[in-house]
Amino acid sequence: MLPIGCANMHSMNWDDVRFVLAVSKAGSLLGAAKALGVDHTTVGRRVDAAEAALGVRLFTRTTRGYVATADAERLLPSMAAVEQAMLGVERSAHAQHEGLVGSVRVTSPETLGTHYLAERLAGFGLLHPGLHIELLPAGEVLDLSRREAEVAIRTFRSELDGLVLRRVAVVTYGMYASVEYLKLRRLRSAGELAEHAILSGTPDANAAEPKWLERIAPGVVPRFVSTLSTALVAAARASAGVAILPRYLGDAEPSLRYVAMPHEPSETLWLTVHRDLRATPRIRALLDFLTSTMKADAGLFRGQPPGR
Repeated sequence: MLPIGCANMHSMNWDDVRFVLAVSKAGSLLGAAKALGVDHTTVGRRVDAAEAALGVRLFTRTTRGYVATADAERLLPSMAAVEQAMLGVERSAHAQHEGLVGSVRVTSPETLGTHYLAERLAGFGLLHPGLHIELLPAGEVLDLSRREAEVAIRTFRSELDGLVLRRVAVVTYGMYASVEYLKLRRLRSAGELAEHAILSGTPDANAAEPKWLERIAPGVVPRFVSTLSTALVAAARASAGVAILPRYLGDAEPSLRYVAMPHEPSETLWLTVHRDLRATPRIRALLDFLTSTMKADAGLFRGQPPGR
């Protein structure tokens, strides 16, 4: 890093703030560079420039990486506020862009994206050829305030400031097995589940599906788990066992049959957007489309009557 002293102070480039914050978060130049999509030497130069402008040393290099100094710890909250203000200006500027043109990134749970949203978003895009739509699987929660995505459909209600939420659907889960499997294996009640291999879409014991299984069949645990919905459906089609699936997915599979069980769990889907973008024409149009489409499909999400 450059020598620090009051004589070096000059007007600060406010864009350097995001580089300082990225190093603070990542703990290294390489980590910050990866997050920002630039070369690590660029990150080093921008941090040097920020230190020179502020007249303080921001990081100490140790065997554990870049550690924020006491001066940095004092300044980082203000820098974070500056970054949010800069992002707010950017979002507001984008919101003034008229017409259904440009890109929109939508993030959602993988199962919903693959088996419900993909087809419908593609259809929406055909109606608006000026739009470029990206559907991103939510392996991790993307930050809407940083514009990692513009629109999110989530299974939880975010409490973060600046986000606007709409309740668009309630998804019910049920049990499904292949026609061939049910011809060979009896399954008429929850009391018989211990005799079957359960296929689950989550390894999280605190998620709704495992909790439901424990409630209706204490002691029974899944024998096959995959967070990929296509893998879960493939296992069920292959008669590997009884799969716990969202009703909109299980009911759509012609080779699978619904097996009624008590106390089927459900989860709410929240359409989420940053308030600075909700008035943008392309964002507003997509929000309205998703809201009307998903509300019209309430029966699909809840589950069609058995014996289709």
